[in-house]
Amino acid sequence: MFPYVFLHSPDDFSIHLQWRESRDFHIDHQFSAVTEVFVPEIAENTSETKNRNSYRFQCPYAGQFQCKFTSLVFEMEGKGEVQYNLDSWYCHPLDGLSQMQPAGPLYNICCIEGSITHLHLPHCEILTEGNQTELLVAHFAGENIEILKPLKMTETHVIISVEGLSLFAIIKNIFYSNNISAQVLLFYEEITGKQSKVKLLIHLLPRNVPVEEVEKRHKHSTYYETSSMCKLTPGSKYRLYCDPCVCQPKAATFDCDYGPNYHATFAMIIEAERIKVGLLDEDDVKVWGPEDFLPSGICFVGHGSSDTQKIKGAEFVDEHRTELIQRVSCVLELADSLQSQKMITREMYNRIDAAETSQKQMRIMYETLQSAGVAVKEEFYKELKKKQPFLVKELESGPRRA
Repeated sequence: MFPYVFLHSPDDFSIHLQWRESRDFHIDHQFSAVTEVFVPEIAENTSETKNRNSYRFQCPYAGQFQCKFTSLVFEMEGKGEVQYNLDSWYCHPLDGLSQMQPAGPLYNICCIEGSITHLHLPHCEILTEGNQTELLVAHFAGENIEILKPLKMTETHVIISVEGLSLFAIIKNIFYSNNISAQVLLFYEEITGKQSKVKLLIHLLPRNVPVEEVEKRHKHSTYYETSSMCKLTPGSKYRLYCDPCVCQPKAATFDCDYGPNYHATFAMIIEAERIKVGLLDEDDVKVWGPEDFLPSGICFVGHGSSDTQKIKGAEFVDEHRTELIQRVSCVLELADSLQSQKMITREMYNRIDAAETSQKQMRIMYETLQSAGVAVKEEFYKELKKKQPFLVKELESGPRRA
């Protein structure tokens, strides 16, 4: 079966079918096993692209190159420059293809210099013997929509030969409803007032949606990195498990959202320093999480005894800085605990681990504690009480410094 072209007629909106053989559709193409990952330049936004990223790749030589942000792979004939961005499906509907639906972002690709021979588009299908989903690639060229059958489909990408550039996207039949690889993305923003609160936004998205694009749309929120991967079924309902909070809505249908707005699936207001978040299907089976959510740099201060205790722990850490630097001997154990709860980064943990003495380790630890906020100081205090209780008791019972 050859790739084929749908030609749109603006006069009567009919669809005409024209067959065309791809340049090397029957050639046994030897795909390179070596792929270099690159970080693209982020171009300055124009009025048309202010809510999405524009990427630029300066290709140094012939080879196969994968974008770290979008997972697009370009097979290049030689040195060149590629510019690309995500476009809106709303502006490019699949007219005349009523039984097809988007199965990936719509990419606008332009090769300023050099030549792209093959393009690898990331998909989110889970390939099994029982899942025979056929993916096609839509190529928008002017008023025409060219439908290409991939040369090859791997576990992560579909591969096509390139004869002309513009808009490319993966599409599939609307009647396929198998599990796909998906992701749960968390974003939060602080609500200031007499009592600090956090608004948490939870996005259920296909795996091939770039996180950077969602970040760009929600630039006033902070992305909370966690283990996001899961398997979801489009059209099925899911509900959020969140203790001790209540989310809105109580349940939501998972749809393959390819932008451009990336609306949150769930939202909740948080007044606690830490909550557990998980995702359940219609049978209450866990499909993701539960994950601890603990936003850094936000101090939740109320009027209860629990909040007083949190302030007490943070004050202890601040007040006894000199003594703790000199006398804490289990710094790496404390760092282990904080890192396992995602309260300090892996980079900071490695710095502490590399320090030669416990005193140097504690000085680095204090760098983190001073910037991380009350919650992390309180957790450090609690762990220190477990590991060196006599030291804490001695310092707490001693004379307070002025």
